[in-house]
Amino acid sequence: MRKNTFRLESVTPFEPHKLTIKYTDKSVITVDLEPLIQSLAAFESLENTTEFASAAITDFGFTLEWSCGVSLDSDKLFEMALEQAGMIANAHFRRWQNANCLSLTQAAQAIGLTRRTISQYRTGKRPVPRTVSLACKGWEVEQAR
Repeated sequence: MRKNTFRLESVTPFEPHKLTIKYTDKSVITVDLEPLIQSLAAFESLENTTEFASAAITDFGFTLEWSCGVSLDSDKLFEMALEQAGMIANAHFRRWQNANCLSLTQAAQAIGLTRRTISQYRTGKRPVPRTVSLACKGWEVEQAR
């Protein structure tokens, strides 16, 4: 669902495996890729600091790619940053919305909130309350019937 996806504007690698990323909406995140590099063989080439520093924005800002061919989606990077910042419920909320192909308006209607509130949960500007997480699960159960 591309209409809710942030596009990458710039990326700055630092330390061994961290990135500062600026999105086109001016959001700035920091993400540590060390856990990913250590847990998935596909990313182990990023252990090399020269390779890690080769990070480049591709696919019109929707992908971050390294010279070795490894890549990450702009949404995945944002979700990782939310999780690393302790906003796990916000990352789960984004996954719920994406998995159900819901626009901001559709997600708002589904769980009885405003479009603006949905946007704030999605971007991490507001923490997602437990009641909202439960409402998302309840909505999925209703849709399965």
